[in-house]
Formats: sequence, C-alpha cells, structure tokens
Amino acid sequence: MKKLITSGLLLFTVLSLSAQTKITKTSVVGKWVVSAVEMKDMFFYSVDKDSLGLGETMKAQLAQAQQPVETVVAMIKPQMAVFSKISFQFNADGTAELVTGVEAPQAATYTVDEANSTITTKDKDKKEETIKAEMVGDKLHLTVTQPQGEVQMTLKKAK
Repeated sequence: MKKLITSGLLLFTVLSLSAQTKITKTSVVGKWVVSAVEMKDMFFYSVDKDSLGLGETMKAQLAQAQQPVETVVAMIKPQMAVFSKISFQFNADGTAELVTGVEAPQAATYTVDEANSTITTKDKDKKEETIKAEMVGDKLHLTVTQPQGEVQMTLKKAK
C-alpha cells in the first residue's frame, strides 16, 4: 500500500511539473523583458542583479589564454547590459513586436506550437525563426540555437 501511495504521489508530481512547463498561445500573451541570459558552461548574466558569472568552460579557456577572469568580466559585463533594453510583446491576435533598444521596434507575426513547445516568428520580410519555449512558473524560457551553442533567455512579464 505504501509503495502504491508513493508511486501515485510521484506520478502526480511529474504530471504537475509537466503542466507548468506547457507553452500555450495564451500563456505568452503580454510584454516580456529579459531577466537572465545563459549559455551553459560559458556564462550567466542576471539582468535583474546586473551580475555576470563565467562558466567552467569559459574559465578554462581564459586560464589557457592566461587572461584574468576579473578583467574579462569587467570588459564583457557592460556589453551584456544591452539585454536590459530588450522586450518582446506577444499580442493575442498573433502579432508581435521585438524591441532591442538599439534599432527601431521590429513587427512580426507569431504562432505557438504547443506539441513541440516552440514559438515561430515571421518578420515583415517573411523570414521565419523557430525558438524553443517553455513556461517555468511565471517565467518564459526561450532557447535560441547559435553556432557557438544554445543561449537561454529567461523572460518575465514587464511591469
């Protein structure tokens, strides 16, 4: 009986966690700002705290190049501040707007693929980009694949 209850609780927990991470068109509607940016084993930048941490791979590369971590962090951190100007606006009608803080806001349309947990955007030139997306609590995680690896942006609703 004890094993049955434990198995039931484990199943309930797994199903609850799955429900929390499901991306839906309604869950993305609103204005989102970047809270944090991470490239696994390379860096983690918290926009909220304006702090930059380097991962083990990056530290090893710097050690090999005989570059002091503190100097590199001091050089890179001001460049990361650009993330504080980025916002995404997803409207209920399927339109979207990306604000970079550097260029004029970019209009787009978007669709949400709930089965594959992706958001596909199409800009005015019909260029498409598909991004992995998931909801974790009240945060939206977007994963963008770059030649150097995956970059995950954690977004929070704008105030």
